[in-house]
Amino acid sequence: MALSVGDVTRLPGLLNSGAARPIRFGVVGVVTFGVQLGGLFLLKQAGLPSIIAYALALAVSVQFNFIVNQLVVWGDRPLAMLSREFAQRWVTFHGCIALSLVVNMGAFIVAQLFLPDMAAAVIGVGSSTALKFFSLDRVAFRPAL
Repeated sequence: MALSVGDVTRLPGLLNSGAARPIRFGVVGVVTFGVQLGGLFLLKQAGLPSIIAYALALAVSVQFNFIVNQLVVWGDRPLAMLSREFAQRWVTFHGCIALSLVVNMGAFIVAQLFLPDMAAAVIGVGSSTALKFFSLDRVAFRPAL
């Protein structure tokens, strides 16, 4: 099956569509993970202890994730910067992330009773990623009323 010129010209519209939102979310997640690992590496190279380096890298990557999600994944739902609504979105985003971490850990704890740790980790990440996408889509980045 070959792509026609018409298919290629429609590609930006398809990539920015609501249907492609989960794909953009996944790509942003992978990039954010790279930001976190890169930050951890740089902070460890600077001499920080592992736990402090990890916590700082995580904090930076979560803020990066919020900004890129706002611009790329949910860019069709913008809010004015430094507005009350934007601040509420930022707080709600962090609440959704915190909830997804609890679900991740809970799913891992239950799954590791029956599965090897790596498989349990996949269950934890998968369950929290689905919850994170839907909670961000429906709560944190919901369209402005």
